Amino acid sequence: MYKKTCVLPAAILALLNADVMANTLEEVVVTATRRAINLQDTGISVTAMSGAALEQFNVTDTDMLTMVTPGLMLQNGGGAPLVGLVSIRGVAQNDFAGHIESPNALYLDEVYQSSISTNSIKMYDISRAEVLRGPQGTLFGRNATGGLIHLITNKPTEELEGYLKASAGSYSSYSVQGAISGPLSDTVRARLALFHSKADGYIDNAIGPDQLEDDTLAGRLHVQITPSDRLDILLSADIYQMDVDNVGGAHTQGAAIDPVTGLGFNVPGVNNTILGYIKPDNDLYSGAFDQPGFMERDSSNLIANIAYEFDRVRLVSLSNFNSVESDYLEDNDLTPFPFIEFGQTGDSDTFSQELRLEQVEGATRWTTGLYYLNIDGDYSQALRVNPPPDLDPAALSLGQTANWSVETTSWSVFGQLERDLAPDLVLTAGLRWTYDEKDYDYNAVPFLRAGGVSIPGQAPLGVPPGSLIEEVLANGPIVDNHDEDGVSARLQLDYSAAEDWLLYASFNKGYKAFNYNAGFAGHAPFAGLRFDGEDIYAWEVGSKLDFWDNRARWNISAYYYDYRDYQAFDQRGINFTLYNTDATIQGMDTELTISPTDTTTLMFSAAYLDTEVENVLIGTDPLNPINVTREAPQSPEFTFSGAIVQDFPLQAGVISVQLSGYYNSGYFSQLTNAPNTDIPSYKLFNGRVTYTSASEQYELSLFARNLLDEEYISYAFDIASNGFTEQTLGQPRWVGVEGRFNF
Repeated sequence: MYKKTCVLPAAILALLNADVMANTLEEVVVTATRRAINLQDTGISVTAMSGAALEQFNVTDTDMLTMVTPGLMLQNGGGAPLVGLVSIRGVAQNDFAGHIESPNALYLDEVYQSSISTNSIKMYDISRAEVLRGPQGTLFGRNATGGLIHLITNKPTEELEGYLKASAGSYSSYSVQGAISGPLSDTVRARLALFHSKADGYIDNAIGPDQLEDDTLAGRLHVQITPSDRLDILLSADIYQMDVDNVGGAHTQGAAIDPVTGLGFNVPGVNNTILGYIKPDNDLYSGAFDQPGFMERDSSNLIANIAYEFDRVRLVSLSNFNSVESDYLEDNDLTPFPFIEFGQTGDSDTFSQELRLEQVEGATRWTTGLYYLNIDGDYSQALRVNPPPDLDPAALSLGQTANWSVETTSWSVFGQLERDLAPDLVLTAGLRWTYDEKDYDYNAVPFLRAGGVSIPGQAPLGVPPGSLIEEVLANGPIVDNHDEDGVSARLQLDYSAAEDWLLYASFNKGYKAFNYNAGFAGHAPFAGLRFDGEDIYAWEVGSKLDFWDNRARWNISAYYYDYRDYQAFDQRGINFTLYNTDATIQGMDTELTISPTDTTTLMFSAAYLDTEVENVLIGTDPLNPINVTREAPQSPEFTFSGAIVQDFPLQAGVISVQLSGYYNSGYFSQLTNAPNTDIPSYKLFNGRVTYTSASEQYELSLFARNLLDEEYISYAFDIASNGFTEQTLGQPRWVGVEGRFNF
C-alpha cells in the first residue's frame, strides 16, 4: 500500500533516531527523458506521484497538484475551470484568451495539449502524474519553457481486472468512476475507463442558484496490439465534457484607481464603488448574482502510438488529433444588478505528428526526431454593459465583441545524446530547432443602443490612439502572416558521488514562439499587434540522495533564469496587452521523504522563489509612463507542504491515516502588482482515513479537504475601472466518503 508523508523537522529527527524495523523507499520510475528511468538517476527536477498517491492525498483535479508540488501554481483564474493558469518556478503567462499557449505544457500520454482550457481537468484512472521543473524543450518540444505537467494513464493489462469507485460529500457532490481492462485475444488488450462527477455550488446566491457547480463526464479507451515482439501499437481515444450552469460566484470587492499609478486598490466597506453596492453581510462565500452564467466545454483526443524495435534502435510514431470547443458566460460585476456580462468562446482543432528514433541501451544513448503541429482555432470575447443609473438594457446598452482566428503551423527537428564519460559521470547534450508560421485575423464590433435603437459609428468602450480597435474602425479587420524560428538546447553533467547520490549541473535554453494580441476591447497597441518569441537561459545545480539504508530520500535543486523577451501580460480593467520585456528568476526547491518504519511515511517539500520583471509601465499619463520593476505573477516567495501517513495493520486489513498541510506566503496575481491583486498568505490542511481489506478488494475512506475551513483568495483581477476587484475564492471545507471495489 502506498505511503507518503511529511511533518515537522523535530518529529523527523525523533523518528530517525528510533530503533525500529523499517522498509526501504520504493523506486520511482519516470519518463522525464521520454523513456522509463529511475527518478534518482536523472538530473532533472521532477515531482512524481502514482495514481494511488494522488488518491491518498485527495488530489482529484490538476489544480490540486499545487499542494503537493514545490514550485507549481495552477489556478482557475475566474473560479470556474475556463482556463488553467500554470506557473512553474515563476514562469507564467496568465492571459486567458483562447489562442494563447502556456509556457508550461500539459502532456497526456506523451501528447501535447495545446488549449489552455484543458490545463484544468479532473484526473481519473491515472497511473502517474509527473511535474518537470525547468525548460524541457529539447525532447518534449512544444512550449515547455518553464516546465511541464505529464499525466500518464493506466494502460491495458494482460489479465482481466478492474475497479469501481464512488464518492459522496459536501454540497451534494458525488462522483463515480470505474475501469475494466484485460485481453481480447493473444495479441490484443483493451482498457475502458469512465468518469462522472456532479456538485452543487458552494457560494450562496441570495437571488438564484448557488454558484460554481460541477457537472463533468469523461471516458477513455485504450486498445493495445502486439502482433510481434518487435511491434507495439497503442490506439487511444478520450472525451471530456463539462456542461455546467451557475459558474460565477467569485467575490466582488469595491475598488478605485490610484490617480498616479493608474492601478487598482481595494476600498473597504463597499462591494462596488461605481454602483455603491454593499452586500448585507461580510461572508466571502455569499452574494447576490443576477446572471448565473454557464460553461460548456467538449474536448477529445485520438492518439496512435506505434513503436517498432529494431536490433539496436527503436522507432516511435506518435500521432494525435485533438478538438476543443468551449462556451462561457459570467456575471462579471458579481452583483444583483444587470451591470456587466462577459463571454468567451473557443473552437480549435489540433493535429500533431512525431517521429522519433532512439537508442536507449549502451554507453551512448540518443534520441532524434521530427515533430509537426497544426492548430486551427476560432475565438471570441464579448463584454456587455448596462450602465447606471438605469442598469436596464432597454434604456442603454453598450459593449463590444471581438472575433479572431489563429492558425499555427510548426515544424521541429531535435536530438539528444547521453554519453557515459566514466562509470560515475554522464554528459547529456541536446538541441532542437523550431519553426512557427501563424495566420491571424482579428475583428472587433462595438455597439451602442439607446431605447432599443442602435446608434451607428460609436465605440463606447473607447478608442485609444494607435490601438487595435482604432485600426479596425479605420481600415477593417486586421490580417497578418508571420513566421519565426528558435532554438532550444540542453547541456548537463550528472556525477554519481556514491551509489545512491547523484549530483548534477545543467544549462538549458528554452524557447516559446511569438503570438498575437487580441481581446474584446482591442486596446492593445497596433504597433505591438505581434509580440516576439521568448527565450529563457536556465542554469541549475542539484542533488538527489537516498540514505539511511534507502529509508530516506532528499532531492534539492537551485536555479537561476535569465529571461529574454519574456511575454508579459498586462491586464488593467478592460485593457489586455501582451508585450516583450526581460526578467530574472532565481530560487530553490526541495523534497524530503522518510519511511522510518514499515507503517510510517513522512514527506516534506519547500520552494523559495525570487522574480523580477523589468520595464513594466504604469501611470495615468500615457505620454509619461512610470517605469517600474515588478514580481512575476503567481510567484509566491515561499511555499511549504508536509504530510504524514500512518498505517495500522489489522487481522482484517489495514487502516491508513493521512494528514497533510500546505502553506503559501502570498503573491501577486497580475504583472502590474496592483495593490488589489496582492493575494494574502494562506494555509490548508487535508486528511484521509482509509480501511483496506486484507484481500485489497475493498476500500472505504473518509476524506476532508481544507479541514479547518480556511477562507482564502486564490486569484484577483484588477477591474477598478468598473468599481471592483474580482476575487477568486478557494474551496471551503469539503468532506466526504469514498468506496472502492477492485476485481
